Amino acid sequence: MSSPCHDHDSLAIAGHQPEIMQEHCQHGDPAAPKRKRRKTTSHPEEPQRLRACLAGITLAGLWPKLTCLPARMASDEELVLCHSREHLEGLKAASLAAARLRRPLWLPPGGCLDGIGEEALTSKEIDGRDTYITEGSLEAARFASGALLSLVDECLGGGSLLGLAFCRPPGHHAGLSSSTGFCLLNNVALAAQYARARYPDLVKRVLIFDWDVHHGQGTQEIFWSDPDVLFVSVHQFEPGFYPNSGTALETGGGKGKGYTVNVAMPPGYGDACLWLACAKVLLPAARTFRPDLVLVSAGFDAVAGDPLGDATCTPNIFGQITRELKHLAQDLCHGRLLFGLEGGYASAGLAMCVGNVAQALLEPQKQRGTDEPFAVKPDLSPKQNSLLAIYATRLAHQKLPLRLLEGSCCALVPFGTRASGMCPEPREDERAEKPASAS
Repeated sequence: MSSPCHDHDSLAIAGHQPEIMQEHCQHGDPAAPKRKRRKTTSHPEEPQRLRACLAGITLAGLWPKLTCLPARMASDEELVLCHSREHLEGLKAASLAAARLRRPLWLPPGGCLDGIGEEALTSKEIDGRDTYITEGSLEAARFASGALLSLVDECLGGGSLLGLAFCRPPGHHAGLSSSTGFCLLNNVALAAQYARARYPDLVKRVLIFDWDVHHGQGTQEIFWSDPDVLFVSVHQFEPGFYPNSGTALETGGGKGKGYTVNVAMPPGYGDACLWLACAKVLLPAARTFRPDLVLVSAGFDAVAGDPLGDATCTPNIFGQITRELKHLAQDLCHGRLLFGLEGGYASAGLAMCVGNVAQALLEPQKQRGTDEPFAVKPDLSPKQNSLLAIYATRLAHQKLPLRLLEGSCCALVPFGTRASGMCPEPREDERAEKPASAS
């Protein structure tokens, strides 16, 4: 377990061992000696992503301050907390087929392997097949999930309350019986279920915040009907942009109605839009829900220049948001806040983002007085289309359990100080977000 520090907060890190993630690579013969494997790959989900994360920590000079956890694999019994046994057996069969053929295989469109034979796999990236599997891929995915499970044990077992896991392959597109969008297993969803199953006296409600530029439809599916897991996603949405889901009207079902919250941003959204979505959607939702643990699906493909996203965020905004999440977690759940890597495919941007997030997690918690999280306004100016997207989300939840539009002028003061009971005059951005036709 981690030991207390006086000059910085304690931060646990997992999934940082390069050798355990190297086996998941599109090119090269997985059965060949490592020294003879090709190091190049044309697929964006490549080993270089982990090296970029490690470089971000190194460049920021943070390694001496971290509590490094040993690698461990998630077991079958842990994986079936979120995934069907049939799908898990399908992944094992696909991995064995890739080993026998000595080449990566591409999973069928939609990523469902239940009842699928080897003939449904192909060595070519065609027909909407975006997710590959090699002999070592499932092992790497088990280590990725195990990294977050280790952080859960560290956090809830008396160690560091803050954690960062470099999960590769990523996970938030993987559903109950599907592996797609480069994801084999849903790391963050598994962490949420594991925390509730292993520590039922400490964790009954979990908040998952997903800031990846792509909607985490796998996480949404897994918790669609669960009122004890709040899923909040801020992502890009437009026709044809993967995975073509995550509109404001997707709000959950059954007992979980109202506990799926989607902010469907237009292409080109940036720092101001992401910050305002946190202030006007994430903050009030979290305060109403009152989680016992906060998990972040930390994808960094919303950074300007990422080859798979059209957003314009800067690496700095993720550090700023992380500081506010620390404050919010301290208020709501004793400071329990864990991050798991999702997307991010531009090496330089990924390294800077990881460095900023880790630095923010390590900074000592400052006294905030009466300021709310997300109350200190950066020098930002949201775009009109993003304001409308945020308003659409709040409107969709107006009569649902979180009541995101109810009393908004008093409860939501993202760029000022906490209201003292009097409702302030509407700000310009408050006026702009409400369509003229609305009452």
